[in-house]
Amino acid sequence: MQNILAPVCAQALALSLLSTGLVATAQQSPLSSTVSTISGIVLDPSGATLANAHLTLTSAIGRRSEIRTGSTGRFSVELLPGAYTLHVEADGFLPYDAPLTIATNRPQQISVSLKIAVENVEVTVPSDSGASTESANNRSALVLKGGDLDVLATRDDDLQKQLLAMAGGDGQHPPQVYVDGFSGGRFPPKSAIREVRINQNPFSAQYDSLGFGRIEVFTKPGSDKLHGSFQLSGNDASFNSRNPYTGAQPPYHSIYFDGSVDGPIGKKTSFFLTGTANDQQDNSVINAIVLNGDLASSPLSQAISSPTLKDVFSARLDRQAGPNHTLTGRYTRDNTELTNAGVGLLVLPSQAYGSSATLNTLQLGDTILIGPHKTDEVRFQYIRTRSLQSPNSNAPSIIVQGAFNGGGNSSQILRDNQDSYEFQNYFSLEHGKHFLRAGLRYRLLRDSNVSTASYNGQFIFPDIASYRVTQQGLRNGLSPAAIRAAGGGATQFVLVAGRPSASVLVNDLGAYADDEWKVSKNVTLNAGLRFESQTAIPDHTDPAPRLGLAWAIGGSAKKPPVYVLRLGAGLFYDRFASGNILQAQRQNGITQQYYVLNNPDFYPTIPSPTSVGAGINSTIYRLSPNLRSPYDIVESVTLERTFGRHGSASVNYIHDDGIHQLLSRNLNAPLPGTYDPADPTSGTRPLGGLANLYQFSSDGRSRADIFFSNSNLNLPHNISVFAFYITGAVRTNAGGAAVFPSNEYNLSADYGRSSNLPHQQLYFGFSGHLPFGIEGGPFLAIRSGPFFNITTGTDLNGDTQYNDRPTFATDLTRPSVVRTRYGNFDTNPIAGQRRIPINYATGPGNIFLQLQLNKSFKVGPMLAPPPAEAAAKPAAGNAAAAAKAAKPAKPTRAWDLSFGLDVQNLINHVNPGVPIGVLSSPFFGQSISLANSFNSSTTANRFLNLRSSFRF
Repeated sequence: MQNILAPVCAQALALSLLSTGLVATAQQSPLSSTVSTISGIVLDPSGATLANAHLTLTSAIGRRSEIRTGSTGRFSVELLPGAYTLHVEADGFLPYDAPLTIATNRPQQISVSLKIAVENVEVTVPSDSGASTESANNRSALVLKGGDLDVLATRDDDLQKQLLAMAGGDGQHPPQVYVDGFSGGRFPPKSAIREVRINQNPFSAQYDSLGFGRIEVFTKPGSDKLHGSFQLSGNDASFNSRNPYTGAQPPYHSIYFDGSVDGPIGKKTSFFLTGTANDQQDNSVINAIVLNGDLASSPLSQAISSPTLKDVFSARLDRQAGPNHTLTGRYTRDNTELTNAGVGLLVLPSQAYGSSATLNTLQLGDTILIGPHKTDEVRFQYIRTRSLQSPNSNAPSIIVQGAFNGGGNSSQILRDNQDSYEFQNYFSLEHGKHFLRAGLRYRLLRDSNVSTASYNGQFIFPDIASYRVTQQGLRNGLSPAAIRAAGGGATQFVLVAGRPSASVLVNDLGAYADDEWKVSKNVTLNAGLRFESQTAIPDHTDPAPRLGLAWAIGGSAKKPPVYVLRLGAGLFYDRFASGNILQAQRQNGITQQYYVLNNPDFYPTIPSPTSVGAGINSTIYRLSPNLRSPYDIVESVTLERTFGRHGSASVNYIHDDGIHQLLSRNLNAPLPGTYDPADPTSGTRPLGGLANLYQFSSDGRSRADIFFSNSNLNLPHNISVFAFYITGAVRTNAGGAAVFPSNEYNLSADYGRSSNLPHQQLYFGFSGHLPFGIEGGPFLAIRSGPFFNITTGTDLNGDTQYNDRPTFATDLTRPSVVRTRYGNFDTNPIAGQRRIPINYATGPGNIFLQLQLNKSFKVGPMLAPPPAEAAAKPAAGNAAAAAKAAKPAKPTRAWDLSFGLDVQNLINHVNPGVPIGVLSSPFFGQSISLANSFNSSTTANRFLNLRSSFRF
């Protein structure tokens, strides 16, 4: 995989760093005692500020002054008095033209509101021609809009997977998603997305999470004319290539509908409506080892139908309540229904369950411009989530390590009602060379939950051989003792009883203030402080300082700099999830009784909770009294290079030290060396008895060193290219709040490489106008193989966790030695042997190529060309512009009809999933499924989707 990535990455970097671009210089009128200062702000229809808008002021004698808005959407320029024409452009918006009279020695303030561009109008505005030191203009950010979004997947679930993969993060924390500035929301339909920003302004104090790995999604407001778009896409099994990990499959198909309508409601209000319906008749592929009628091990390869029905409706209203006052409202209803969910890989059809989830989201926003230099934003979000899960079987769950999971699903019945509230208030002030921001975010979550997980009981067997001996013994009428003496018997039994309902109320508050100080023309300093607090955990005081410095290197009076060096450092906290608090509240030994027994002798009978609990106490979950909110200390160095209007490139290095990382621990596990797996009552436990005490703790640590580069090029003919490469090393001893260590008394034994971040990743996208009027382009993703853990499939130390790793074999004659292509391992360690590192093995890499193509046709009634007087007058002395203006516009038809093709995994490359890491499994070291990193379905290896759309 490194051989694949190296030349591609080298070419991508060379393309970006060796390219040369034209640098446009901002021209200003010469200063004199009679100049006047013109300042103002550029807004979109929702009242949000527009960064990087291009303003041109042309005087009556043809003198032009060009400026761009900064990250706050504001601008300021000094001009001689007189009559001017103001022209404003921004990508995705209609141009704005207006006369402007500048008085003598009098500062003026103006506000410009742009309208969304009509679908069939193309507006191309190049990126800023010079280097910018503003914090929100970091070139390491990946900004996707227009054609860049077009090359990504059309369907919501696939698009979400691709964006999450590209965001990456630091390998310890999943990417954070914000929709119109709010957290916790769902990805909107692609038709409703105006722009996606990844990794923008990484050290902003406004956000709780690090910008590297943050995804910001902005939805479309309505326009000033009625427009609509309707798209239908479909896929059938006959279009696709077969899944190499299974044989015959039930028929499958998918149908996806996406429609939107937007327009005005009067002169001051606009609306945007969108809806999607997705009928995805997928299959789940099972590859397992089971016992046949003769109790012989037999491979099972089976595909069962597992359809998904999903519909989304969204409505957005934007109202200009006054010249400086904008109101925004957005409502979304998202409903998903799954049939035969939870099946696949080693999980048999008997463990399937059905589920439904309905999510209602209401977002309200109020933006007030207090003069040209002050802005106040108030936002409110309410999310109502109702979900239900029902199992297909109530039989006891049977887990045979590395072979199959059968019986009923251990999760059983689940009813979850969540009500989430979020309030934000942000204020900004521009004062001289300082841009000051302050604000707060308050969130409240109420989670009421009913769960009968493990009420059906669960038996665990270490391998298929012991399960076969058990079944043979039962058929032959052997006693439990005889079965165990022959090598059979379950090694663990879990049963839960008591009250299934519980609820939790969690609040968190984040307040911040920062200052973006333009120290000089080429230097900007950012300093901020964020304070966070959360209820329901012992830790309530979490200060998070942030610091950033940007230096535009070189440049002169006539030539702006093209390089920017950015330094950043900050502290970032993670919130403790409400689900963990709910689990600790429910499984406290009183509300519910959670019993774990080693080497039970009553399989397959499910005893009553009273008899199971006789002589032992139930296992308890609790929060550590010393639990701290996990945080990361992050430093970064970035070098950016702009190529004028042709794009930019950046190289970045991040160092991340994770402190108080979350994990679970069994505080009453047997002391090391005191437990004999053959005797479940053995072992010296520090708290006495046989019960376990599970505790959510913050004793982990991590370290990450990550390098990534980002390139964006804007080429002629509306061609856009982006390339993103990331490599890094992440080491940790904490896998997450619900993950236990392999040695409860020595966390350093698990300090090693993380499985969350592939060692190398490359993403490349190309979009533009192709021959024969075709638009679109490819999206390429290459990832090196994931790290995965090798385990014995047994509990060797009595901590009830099946995550013990083998040792490197020193005596190959021992029967416990397993020879593999990864090495020779001993599953029954002896003194003097070294345990293998965590995530020791590496799986196969992935190559994914997607191609989106689209051909449009003009249909419908003929539109009259615009009147000549409506066209913007060219600047005096510009003969080419005058000739173009004099040429009459060609009439065109009113509607667009297009047909498209979306091919996922175009080259039909087989991308194997993560191999099985259980040594006792017949599948050890093998991949038994396709990877699904970039598309939501693994039913086929290559998918071909056909689509058509109509726009008016």
